[in-house]
Amino acid sequence: MFMGGLISISAFDDLWDVSKYVYYGLLTLLNRGQHTYYAVVSDGRTLKGVSGDVTSLMFDKESLNMLRGYMGIGGVYNESEVRSMKCLNLADDGYEISLLVDGFMDRSLNEVGRSLMRLVKSGYNLLEAFTESINNVHGFYSLFLLTNKSELIAYRSRPGISPLHVGGYGFDLVMTSSETAPITILGGDPKEPLNPGELIYVSPDIVRRVRIFESVERYSCMFEYVYMARHDSTLDNIDVYVVRKSLGNVLGRKFKGEVDVIVGIPDTSIPYAIGFANHLSKNIDLGFISTGVKVRTAIREDPLERMIGIQLKLNPIKSVFSGMRVALVDDSLVRGLTIKNITQVLRNKLGVKEVHVVIGSPKLVTNCPYGKVLAPKDELLAANLSDEDAVRYIEADSLTWLSVDEVIEVFKGFNVGLCSGCFLQGCLVRW
Repeated sequence: MFMGGLISISAFDDLWDVSKYVYYGLLTLLNRGQHTYYAVVSDGRTLKGVSGDVTSLMFDKESLNMLRGYMGIGGVYNESEVRSMKCLNLADDGYEISLLVDGFMDRSLNEVGRSLMRLVKSGYNLLEAFTESINNVHGFYSLFLLTNKSELIAYRSRPGISPLHVGGYGFDLVMTSSETAPITILGGDPKEPLNPGELIYVSPDIVRRVRIFESVERYSCMFEYVYMARHDSTLDNIDVYVVRKSLGNVLGRKFKGEVDVIVGIPDTSIPYAIGFANHLSKNIDLGFISTGVKVRTAIREDPLERMIGIQLKLNPIKSVFSGMRVALVDDSLVRGLTIKNITQVLRNKLGVKEVHVVIGSPKLVTNCPYGKVLAPKDELLAANLSDEDAVRYIEADSLTWLSVDEVIEVFKGFNVGLCSGCFLQGCLVRW
Protein backbone atom coordinates (compact mmCIF):
# COMPACT_ATOMS: atom_id res chain seq x y z
CA MET A 1 0.00 0.00 0.00
CA PHE A 2 1.21 3.52 -0.48
CA MET A 3 0.22 5.92 2.19
CA GLY A 4 3.11 8.10 3.13
CA GLY A 5 3.72 11.73 3.90
CA LEU A 6 6.45 14.00 2.52
CA ILE A 7 7.84 17.35 3.68
CA SER A 8 10.58 19.55 2.22
CA ILE A 9 12.05 22.78 3.59
CA SER A 10 14.36 25.01 1.54
CA ALA A 11 16.15 28.16 2.68
CA PHE A 12 18.27 30.43 0.51
CA ASP A 13 21.46 30.69 2.53
CA ASP A 14 23.44 28.70 5.06
CA LEU A 15 22.47 30.91 7.99
CA TRP A 16 19.38 28.72 8.28
CA ASP A 17 19.23 25.27 9.85
CA VAL A 18 16.07 23.49 8.70
CA SER A 19 16.47 20.23 10.63
CA LYS A 20 13.95 21.23 13.30
CA TYR A 21 11.45 22.25 10.61
CA VAL A 22 11.80 18.85 8.97
CA TYR A 23 11.41 17.16 12.35
CA TYR A 24 8.19 18.93 13.29
CA GLY A 25 6.88 18.57 9.76
CA LEU A 26 7.29 14.81 10.03
CA LEU A 27 5.49 14.76 13.37
CA THR A 28 2.62 16.64 11.76
CA LEU A 29 2.39 13.97 9.05
CA LEU A 30 2.14 10.94 11.33
CA ASN A 31 -1.48 10.54 10.26
CA ARG A 32 0.00 9.40 6.93
CA GLY A 33 2.73 7.07 8.18
CA GLN A 34 3.24 5.45 11.56
CA HIS A 35 6.09 3.02 11.05
CA THR A 36 9.30 4.48 9.56
CA TYR A 37 10.77 7.90 8.82
CA TYR A 38 13.57 9.19 6.61
CA ALA A 39 15.17 12.64 6.69
CA VAL A 40 18.02 14.11 4.64
CA VAL A 41 19.57 17.61 4.75
CA SER A 42 22.06 19.45 2.55
CA ASP A 43 24.57 22.05 3.74
CA GLY A 44 25.72 22.86 0.20
CA ARG A 45 28.64 20.45 0.40
CA THR A 46 27.31 17.08 1.45
CA LEU A 47 24.11 15.20 2.27
CA LYS A 48 23.47 13.74 5.69
CA GLY A 49 20.51 11.61 6.62
CA VAL A 50 18.86 9.65 9.39
CA SER A 51 16.11 7.04 9.43
CA GLY A 52 14.41 4.89 11.98
CA ASP A 53 11.23 3.82 13.65
CA VAL A 54 8.64 6.56 14.02
CA THR A 55 8.55 5.94 17.79
CA SER A 56 12.19 7.03 18.04
CA LEU A 57 11.33 10.13 16.03
CA MET A 58 8.60 11.07 18.50
CA PHE A 59 10.67 10.59 21.62
CA ASP A 60 14.20 11.41 20.49
CA LYS A 61 14.61 14.33 18.11
CA GLU A 62 18.30 14.82 18.86
CA SER A 63 19.51 12.46 16.15
CA LEU A 64 17.71 14.53 13.53
CA ASN A 65 18.73 17.79 15.14
CA MET A 66 22.38 16.75 14.83
CA LEU A 67 21.96 17.23 11.09
CA ARG A 68 22.82 20.70 9.90
CA GLY A 69 21.76 22.16 6.58
CA TYR A 70 19.59 24.75 4.91
CA MET A 71 17.66 22.36 2.66
CA GLY A 72 15.97 19.19 3.84
CA ILE A 73 13.47 16.51 2.86
CA GLY A 74 11.69 13.92 4.96
CA GLY A 75 9.07 11.20 4.73
CA VAL A 76 6.97 9.01 6.99
CA TYR A 77 5.76 5.61 5.85
CA ASN A 78 3.71 2.63 6.93
CA GLU A 79 4.89 -0.89 7.47
CA SER A 80 4.34 -2.24 3.96
CA GLU A 81 6.19 0.71 2.47
CA VAL A 82 9.39 -0.41 4.18
CA ARG A 83 9.42 -3.53 2.03
CA SER A 84 9.74 -1.43 -1.13
CA MET A 85 12.38 1.19 -1.85
CA LYS A 86 11.04 4.63 -0.93
CA CYS A 87 14.37 6.30 -0.16
CA LEU A 88 17.48 6.28 -2.33
CA ASN A 89 20.93 7.82 -1.82
CA LEU A 90 23.50 7.87 -4.61
CA ALA A 91 26.98 9.38 -4.91
CA ASP A 92 29.40 9.63 -7.83
CA ASP A 93 32.62 11.61 -7.98
CA GLY A 94 31.58 14.14 -5.35
CA TYR A 95 27.99 14.54 -6.57
CA GLU A 96 25.30 13.25 -4.22
CA ILE A 97 21.54 12.93 -4.53
CA SER A 98 18.72 11.68 -2.29
CA LEU A 99 15.29 10.69 -3.54
CA LEU A 100 12.09 10.17 -1.54
CA VAL A 101 8.85 8.95 -3.09
CA ASP A 102 5.28 8.57 -1.89
CA GLY A 103 3.19 6.45 -4.20
CA PHE A 104 3.28 3.92 -6.99
CA MET A 105 5.88 4.09 -9.80
CA ASP A 106 6.24 1.61 -12.64
CA ARG A 107 10.04 1.99 -12.53
CA SER A 108 12.29 1.43 -9.56
CA LEU A 109 13.60 4.44 -7.70
CA ASN A 110 17.09 3.11 -8.29
CA GLU A 111 16.54 3.15 -12.06
CA VAL A 112 15.30 6.74 -11.95
CA GLY A 113 18.17 7.88 -9.74
CA ARG A 114 20.90 6.25 -11.80
CA SER A 115 19.47 7.66 -15.03
CA LEU A 116 19.54 11.12 -13.50
CA MET A 117 23.12 10.73 -12.27
CA ARG A 118 24.28 9.62 -15.73
CA LEU A 119 22.67 12.61 -17.39
CA VAL A 120 24.12 15.12 -14.90
CA LYS A 121 27.55 13.59 -15.36
CA SER A 122 27.19 13.93 -19.15
CA GLY A 123 26.51 17.67 -18.88
CA TYR A 124 22.77 18.08 -18.31
CA ASN A 125 21.70 20.53 -15.64
CA LEU A 126 19.53 19.11 -12.86
CA LEU A 127 16.19 20.25 -14.31
CA GLU A 128 17.02 18.82 -17.73
CA ALA A 129 18.22 15.55 -16.22
CA PHE A 130 15.16 15.19 -13.99
CA THR A 131 12.73 15.92 -16.83
CA GLU A 132 14.43 13.41 -19.09
CA SER A 133 14.60 10.73 -16.39
CA ILE A 134 10.97 11.10 -15.31
CA ASN A 135 9.46 11.49 -18.78
CA ASN A 136 8.51 7.82 -19.21
CA VAL A 137 7.94 6.93 -15.55
CA HIS A 138 4.24 6.26 -15.06
CA GLY A 139 2.27 5.97 -11.86
CA PHE A 140 0.68 8.04 -9.14
CA TYR A 141 3.28 9.49 -6.84
CA SER A 142 5.03 12.50 -5.34
CA LEU A 143 8.80 12.59 -5.63
CA PHE A 144 11.45 14.68 -3.84
CA LEU A 145 15.03 15.11 -5.02
CA LEU A 146 17.78 16.79 -2.96
CA THR A 147 21.42 17.26 -3.98
CA ASN A 148 24.56 18.16 -2.07
CA LYS A 149 24.77 21.26 -4.31
CA SER A 150 21.69 22.71 -2.56
CA GLU A 151 19.21 22.01 -5.32
CA LEU A 152 15.78 20.60 -4.56
CA ILE A 153 12.97 19.34 -6.79
CA ALA A 154 9.46 18.41 -5.63
CA TYR A 155 7.38 16.73 -8.33
CA ARG A 156 3.72 15.68 -8.49
CA SER A 157 2.98 13.05 -11.09
CA ARG A 158 -0.01 13.05 -13.39
CA PRO A 159 -2.97 12.80 -12.91
CA GLY A 160 -2.48 14.03 -9.35
CA ILE A 161 -3.89 11.26 -7.18
CA SER A 162 -0.95 11.64 -4.80
CA PRO A 163 -1.27 15.20 -3.39
CA LEU A 164 1.52 17.75 -3.06
CA HIS A 165 1.26 21.32 -1.78
CA VAL A 166 3.52 24.36 -1.79
CA GLY A 167 3.94 27.03 0.89
CA GLY A 168 6.27 29.75 2.01
CA TYR A 169 7.60 31.30 5.19
CA GLY A 170 7.87 34.92 4.15
CA PHE A 171 10.75 35.28 1.70
CA ASP A 172 12.95 32.94 3.71
CA LEU A 173 11.66 29.39 3.25
CA VAL A 174 9.95 27.35 0.54
CA MET A 175 7.93 24.39 1.82
CA THR A 176 6.28 21.46 0.08
CA SER A 177 4.16 18.84 1.79
CA SER A 178 1.69 16.07 1.11
CA GLU A 179 -1.00 18.23 2.71
CA THR A 180 -1.20 21.80 3.97
CA ALA A 181 -1.32 21.24 7.76
CA PRO A 182 2.48 20.89 8.18
CA ILE A 183 2.98 24.14 6.26
CA THR A 184 0.63 26.12 8.51
CA ILE A 185 1.85 24.47 11.72
CA LEU A 186 5.42 25.49 10.81
CA GLY A 187 4.24 29.09 10.40
CA GLY A 188 4.08 29.07 6.62
CA ASP A 189 1.41 30.20 4.19
CA PRO A 190 0.04 27.62 1.74
CA LYS A 191 0.19 28.68 -1.89
CA GLU A 192 -1.30 27.03 -4.95
CA PRO A 193 -0.82 23.23 -4.91
CA LEU A 194 1.39 21.69 -7.53
CA ASN A 195 -0.60 20.66 -10.58
CA PRO A 196 -0.36 17.10 -11.90
CA GLY A 197 2.76 16.85 -14.03
CA GLU A 198 4.32 19.91 -12.39
CA LEU A 199 7.45 20.39 -10.27
CA ILE A 200 8.97 23.13 -8.16
CA TYR A 201 12.73 23.69 -8.38
CA VAL A 202 14.57 25.50 -5.58
CA SER A 203 18.20 26.59 -5.38
CA PRO A 204 19.88 29.40 -3.41
CA ASP A 205 19.36 31.64 -6.45
CA ILE A 206 15.96 30.76 -7.89
CA VAL A 207 12.53 29.22 -7.38
CA ARG A 208 10.77 27.92 -10.48
CA ARG A 209 7.56 26.04 -11.12
CA VAL A 210 7.85 23.92 -14.25
CA ARG A 211 5.04 22.05 -16.00
CA ILE A 212 6.48 18.88 -17.54
CA PHE A 213 3.19 17.58 -18.96
CA GLU A 214 0.57 19.87 -20.46
CA SER A 215 -3.21 19.41 -20.50
CA VAL A 216 -3.25 16.88 -17.70
CA GLU A 217 -6.67 15.96 -16.31
CA ARG A 218 -6.69 16.14 -12.53
CA TYR A 219 -8.08 13.40 -10.29
CA SER A 220 -7.99 13.19 -6.51
CA CYS A 221 -8.16 10.04 -4.40
CA MET A 222 -11.52 9.86 -2.63
CA PHE A 223 -9.89 8.05 0.29
CA GLU A 224 -7.64 11.05 0.92
CA TYR A 225 -10.70 13.17 1.66
CA VAL A 226 -12.72 10.64 3.64
CA TYR A 227 -9.91 9.19 5.77
CA MET A 228 -6.26 9.96 5.21
CA ALA A 229 -5.80 13.74 5.40
CA ARG A 230 -5.97 15.80 8.59
CA HIS A 231 -9.12 17.81 9.31
CA ASP A 232 -7.09 21.03 9.34
CA SER A 233 -5.65 20.50 5.86
CA THR A 234 -6.79 21.49 2.42
CA LEU A 235 -6.19 19.24 -0.56
CA ASP A 236 -6.14 20.96 -3.95
CA ASN A 237 -7.72 24.05 -2.38
CA ILE A 238 -10.59 22.04 -0.88
CA ASP A 239 -11.16 22.24 2.87
CA VAL A 240 -11.11 18.67 4.19
CA TYR A 241 -13.20 19.56 7.25
CA VAL A 242 -15.95 21.14 5.14
CA VAL A 243 -16.09 18.09 2.85
CA ARG A 244 -16.41 15.70 5.78
CA LYS A 245 -19.08 17.76 7.51
CA SER A 246 -21.03 17.91 4.23
CA LEU A 247 -20.83 14.13 3.89
CA GLY A 248 -22.11 13.82 7.47
CA ASN A 249 -25.08 15.99 6.56
CA VAL A 250 -25.94 13.61 3.70
CA LEU A 251 -25.75 10.73 6.18
CA GLY A 252 -28.24 12.55 8.38
CA ARG A 253 -30.70 12.82 5.48
CA LYS A 254 -30.27 9.12 4.74
CA PHE A 255 -30.51 7.74 8.27
CA LYS A 256 -33.92 6.28 9.21
CA GLY A 257 -33.50 5.35 12.88
CA GLU A 258 -34.09 7.12 16.18
CA VAL A 259 -31.18 7.78 18.52
CA ASP A 260 -30.48 9.52 21.82
CA VAL A 261 -26.70 9.94 21.53
CA ILE A 262 -24.43 10.68 18.56
CA VAL A 263 -20.73 9.89 18.92
CA GLY A 264 -17.94 10.19 16.35
CA ILE A 265 -15.39 7.38 16.51
CA PRO A 266 -12.46 7.87 16.40
CA ASP A 267 -11.42 11.55 16.34
CA THR A 268 -11.10 11.38 12.54
CA SER A 269 -14.88 10.95 12.36
CA ILE A 270 -15.92 13.99 14.38
CA PRO A 271 -16.67 16.25 11.36
CA TYR A 272 -18.97 13.55 9.97
CA ALA A 273 -20.69 13.31 13.34
CA ILE A 274 -21.14 17.10 13.46
CA GLY A 275 -22.77 17.16 10.03
CA PHE A 276 -24.91 14.15 10.92
CA ALA A 277 -26.04 15.68 14.22
CA ASN A 278 -26.74 19.07 12.63
CA HIS A 279 -29.18 17.52 10.18
CA LEU A 280 -30.96 15.58 12.94
CA SER A 281 -30.94 18.65 15.24
CA LYS A 282 -29.20 16.68 17.96
CA ASN A 283 -26.04 17.22 19.97
CA ILE A 284 -22.98 15.06 19.63
CA ASP A 285 -21.27 13.75 22.74
CA LEU A 286 -17.72 12.84 23.71
CA GLY A 287 -17.94 9.09 23.98
CA PHE A 288 -14.36 7.90 24.08
CA ILE A 289 -10.97 8.95 25.42
CA SER A 290 -7.70 8.08 23.69
CA THR A 291 -4.52 7.12 25.52
CA GLY A 292 -0.99 8.11 24.54
CA VAL A 293 0.00 8.41 20.90
CA LYS A 294 -2.99 8.07 18.60
CA VAL A 295 -2.81 4.97 16.41
CA ARG A 296 -4.55 4.64 13.05
CA THR A 297 -5.47 0.98 13.37
CA ALA A 298 -6.54 0.59 9.75
CA ILE A 299 -2.94 1.07 8.61
CA ARG A 300 -1.52 -1.50 11.04
CA GLU A 301 -0.84 -4.90 9.48
CA ASP A 302 -0.40 -6.97 12.65
CA PRO A 303 -3.80 -8.06 14.09
CA LEU A 304 -2.57 -7.81 17.70
CA GLU A 305 -1.32 -4.25 17.13
CA ARG A 306 -4.66 -3.33 15.58
CA MET A 307 -6.57 -4.70 18.59
CA ILE A 308 -4.34 -2.98 21.17
CA GLY A 309 -4.54 0.21 19.13
CA ILE A 310 -8.33 0.07 19.29
CA GLN A 311 -8.25 -0.17 23.08
CA LEU A 312 -5.77 2.69 23.37
CA LYS A 313 -7.69 5.13 21.22
CA LEU A 314 -11.26 4.22 22.20
CA ASN A 315 -11.84 3.83 25.92
CA PRO A 316 -15.56 4.63 26.52
CA ILE A 317 -17.14 7.10 28.95
CA LYS A 318 -19.83 5.03 30.68
CA SER A 319 -22.25 7.85 31.52
CA VAL A 320 -22.59 8.83 27.85
CA PHE A 321 -23.88 5.42 26.77
CA SER A 322 -25.71 3.69 29.60
CA GLY A 323 -29.31 2.93 28.61
CA MET A 324 -29.10 4.96 25.38
CA ARG A 325 -29.85 4.41 21.70
CA VAL A 326 -26.48 5.27 20.15
CA ALA A 327 -25.37 6.34 16.68
CA LEU A 328 -21.70 5.58 16.12
CA VAL A 329 -20.41 7.70 13.23
CA ASP A 330 -17.21 6.52 11.55
CA ASP A 331 -15.38 7.82 8.49
CA SER A 332 -14.89 4.42 6.86
CA LEU A 333 -15.32 0.71 7.44
CA VAL A 334 -12.38 -1.42 6.35
CA ARG A 335 -12.21 -4.71 8.22
CA GLY A 336 -14.91 -3.87 10.75
CA LEU A 337 -12.76 -4.87 13.73
CA THR A 338 -12.86 -1.47 15.47
CA ILE A 339 -16.64 -1.13 15.22
CA LYS A 340 -17.21 -4.74 16.25
CA ASN A 341 -15.03 -4.33 19.33
CA ILE A 342 -16.84 -1.14 20.31
CA THR A 343 -20.35 -2.49 19.84
CA GLN A 344 -19.45 -5.49 22.00
CA VAL A 345 -18.19 -3.22 24.77
CA LEU A 346 -21.25 -0.97 24.57
CA ARG A 347 -23.66 -3.89 24.71
CA ASN A 348 -21.89 -6.16 27.20
CA LYS A 349 -20.36 -3.63 29.59
CA LEU A 350 -22.29 -0.37 29.26
CA GLY A 351 -25.86 -1.55 28.67
CA VAL A 352 -26.84 0.45 25.60
CA LYS A 353 -30.31 -0.14 24.17
CA GLU A 354 -29.40 0.10 20.47
CA VAL A 355 -26.26 0.64 18.41
CA HIS A 356 -26.61 2.17 14.93
CA VAL A 357 -23.43 2.36 12.87
CA VAL A 358 -23.19 5.21 10.35
CA ILE A 359 -20.33 5.34 7.81
CA GLY A 360 -19.27 8.56 6.08
CA SER A 361 -17.96 6.87 2.92
CA PRO A 362 -19.06 4.16 0.46
CA LYS A 363 -18.38 0.45 0.80
CA LEU A 364 -14.76 -0.50 0.26
CA VAL A 365 -15.14 -3.47 -2.07
CA THR A 366 -11.70 -3.97 -3.62
CA ASN A 367 -8.06 -3.16 -3.08
CA CYS A 368 -6.78 -0.12 -4.94
CA PRO A 369 -5.00 -0.98 -8.22
CA TYR A 370 -2.37 1.56 -7.21
CA GLY A 371 -1.86 0.05 -3.77
CA LYS A 372 -3.44 2.84 -1.76
CA VAL A 373 -6.31 1.08 0.01
CA LEU A 374 -5.59 -0.33 3.40
CA ALA A 375 -6.21 -4.06 3.21
CA PRO A 376 -6.35 -6.89 0.66
CA LYS A 377 -9.76 -7.65 -0.77
CA ASP A 378 -10.27 -10.81 1.28
CA GLU A 379 -10.04 -8.69 4.46
CA LEU A 380 -12.51 -5.99 3.39
CA LEU A 381 -15.80 -6.41 5.21
CA ALA A 382 -18.01 -4.95 2.47
CA ALA A 383 -16.35 -7.08 -0.22
CA ASN A 384 -17.12 -10.34 1.55
CA LEU A 385 -20.40 -9.88 3.45
CA SER A 386 -23.92 -8.86 2.48
CA ASP A 387 -25.44 -5.89 4.30
CA GLU A 388 -27.40 -8.24 6.56
CA ASP A 389 -24.34 -10.35 7.37
CA ALA A 390 -22.26 -7.22 7.96
CA VAL A 391 -24.79 -5.95 10.52
CA ARG A 392 -24.70 -9.30 12.32
CA TYR A 393 -20.89 -9.43 12.21
CA ILE A 394 -20.41 -6.02 13.82
CA GLU A 395 -23.30 -6.73 16.24
CA ALA A 396 -25.17 -3.54 15.39
CA ASP A 397 -28.88 -2.77 15.03
CA SER A 398 -28.35 -1.06 11.67
CA LEU A 399 -25.57 -0.09 9.28
CA THR A 400 -25.83 2.97 7.01
CA TRP A 401 -23.33 3.75 4.26
CA LEU A 402 -23.03 6.51 1.73
CA SER A 403 -23.19 5.48 -1.91
CA VAL A 404 -20.53 6.47 -4.41
CA ASP A 405 -23.08 8.61 -6.25
CA GLU A 406 -23.93 10.48 -3.04
CA VAL A 407 -20.27 11.24 -2.38
CA ILE A 408 -19.65 12.33 -5.97
CA GLU A 409 -22.69 14.61 -5.77
CA VAL A 410 -21.16 16.36 -2.74
CA PHE A 411 -17.85 16.79 -4.57
CA LYS A 412 -19.51 18.37 -7.58
CA GLY A 413 -19.84 21.47 -5.44
CA PHE A 414 -16.06 21.53 -4.99
CA ASN A 415 -15.21 21.09 -8.68
CA VAL A 416 -12.88 18.12 -8.28
CA GLY A 417 -12.59 14.86 -10.18
CA LEU A 418 -12.38 11.76 -8.01
CA CYS A 419 -10.80 8.35 -8.34
CA SER A 420 -13.17 5.98 -6.54
CA GLY A 421 -11.99 2.66 -7.94
CA CYS A 422 -11.69 1.02 -4.51
CA PHE A 423 -15.40 1.70 -3.93
CA LEU A 424 -16.54 0.53 -7.39
CA GLN A 425 -14.69 -2.70 -8.21
CA GLY A 426 -12.45 -1.16 -10.79
CA CYS A 427 -9.70 1.20 -11.87
CA LEU A 428 -11.18 4.53 -12.92
CA VAL A 429 -8.07 6.56 -13.65
CA ARG A 430 -5.27 5.95 -16.15
CA TRP A 431 -2.04 7.89 -16.54
